[in-house]
Amino acid sequence: MKKSSKIWLWIALVLCVCTTALNLSEGRWLSVAIAVVSILGLCALLFTQRKIGYIVMCICAVGSFLVGVTQNIQALGALMAIVMSLIGSALVPGITGLMIRSQWSELK
Repeated sequence: MKKSSKIWLWIALVLCVCTTALNLSEGRWLSVAIAVVSILGLCALLFTQRKIGYIVMCICAVGSFLVGVTQNIQALGALMAIVMSLIGSALVPGITGLMIRSQWSELK
């Protein structure tokens, strides 16, 4: 895996852990559970360079999006809840996908 991809994955890991800690402090248990599984996928990608890690991250991103929309639709309105949840859940997997796409065949 390229050095730039590893650097991004470390940054993503720190961001995800911080976000999970924030969700934990606010009592968003379902978001925490999804995030922990996503972090495990991120670790599988970073440390063992397994494709399944990225796939797990993407599945968790879908779950995170759905939970984010349902939790915030009352406070933000439907459109804003969708936009904010999409940004929050798709950012790390999207950038990660861009970073590893040229290396996909090298992953286990």
